[in-house]
Amino acid sequence: MTTLDGYLLDNNVISVLARPSDTRHASIGARLTALGDAPVMLPVIAIAEIEFGMAKATNPDPVQQSQFRAFFNRYPLHLGIDDNTIEPYSQIRAEIWRRHATPKPRGHKEKLPEQLKDRTTGKELGIDERDLLIASVAAQYNLVLATMDQNEGMKRIESAAASLVAKGSPILLRVSYWN
Repeated sequence: MTTLDGYLLDNNVISVLARPSDTRHASIGARLTALGDAPVMLPVIAIAEIEFGMAKATNPDPVQQSQFRAFFNRYPLHLGIDDNTIEPYSQIRAEIWRRHATPKPRGHKEKLPEQLKDRTTGKELGIDERDLLIASVAAQYNLVLATMDQNEGMKRIESAAASLVAKGSPILLRVSYWN
């Protein structure tokens, strides 16, 4: 496993940093500046999510598109999913399934993280497949995941990864909440 040490920016952080008009731009920008010379990388999944959002817009804003693409170019280390993402992804996802999936005689009722529900309340857990993949890339490279996502789904991903570490797994997910 290759370790890079540094930061992987989640799509919500990228979205704020790429748009100077965002009211949170100054405070999130200060967090980025405070990193100094620490390497900063972008997940390909986040770039794809942002590009999708721009592509589906009925009235795309060319200035905003230019701002995003300039930001992507400013941080040219774009990390995708590869063979080494398999272990952190499968281990974290399996831990989530052990905790929350509904067992059947063969496998589980749920096939996607978005289908998982709290066993007591029946409320959706809010675990997003893309968030799980981005977190897995961060764990794969020993990067700190910089995110503004403090929903229950992200907390459950972080908790599942911490549980693996407590069981002796080498998979370490470090999350920094930039709010």
